[in-house]
Amino acid sequence: MLFKNSTMKKPVYNLTVILLAAGKSERFNGIKLLAKVQQEETSITLLEHAFHQLSLALNTLNMDKKNIRIATGCYHSQITTFFSEHEHKNSQFVFDYCEDAHLGLGHTISQSVGHMVKGTDDNAISTSHILIALADQVALTADNYVALIKQSLACPNTLVCAKAGDEIMPPAIFPATYFTDLMHLKGDKGAKSVLYTHKENLHTVNIPHAERDIDTQQDLINWHNNT
Repeated sequence: MLFKNSTMKKPVYNLTVILLAAGKSERFNGIKLLAKVQQEETSITLLEHAFHQLSLALNTLNMDKKNIRIATGCYHSQITTFFSEHEHKNSQFVFDYCEDAHLGLGHTISQSVGHMVKGTDDNAISTSHILIALADQVALTADNYVALIKQSLACPNTLVCAKAGDEIMPPAIFPATYFTDLMHLKGDKGAKSVLYTHKENLHTVNIPHAERDIDTQQDLINWHNNT
């Protein structure tokens, strides 16, 4: 029997992006995320590139660009100063300082997710999904992030991440069901461990160049020479 007045409410999908920028850059011998990476005729930093691509992806999907949180660590002062001195001073995003970042990636993710979940702003309260992205994945574009988010929108109860060859990797999207798992991460154990633990509920998006990142000065030189 059909009831004319019955309505089905569509689940609210409110995505928050955590862009990880808290590493010590030990192999790079410098502040890696503020290193210049060539993009066509302009030269921007690794962190700017990731931020721009994520902003463009959210804009493409009509999602709020204020939902980007940049998790920082030992270079918090240098990164925030750089952003305040450039065109980003009018951009709407949150810098999230993680004082335990020096203890490893797991601590950074745990603390950043914890800050968001325990926050009092409307976005923190209503967040249904978190996208965790690495600022040094230099080859990723807005289209890649859009593809991941669209997969998550289609299957909102599942985990979603990139896949290159046989490897699963970030970026990855986590429904609220897994926020507690993320907050329990410690040391160098990153969010990939959550993906493997719940692999039966994981959807992947093929993004071969997700495996391309910058760890050393030579990596950056190689990227410049091949772009």
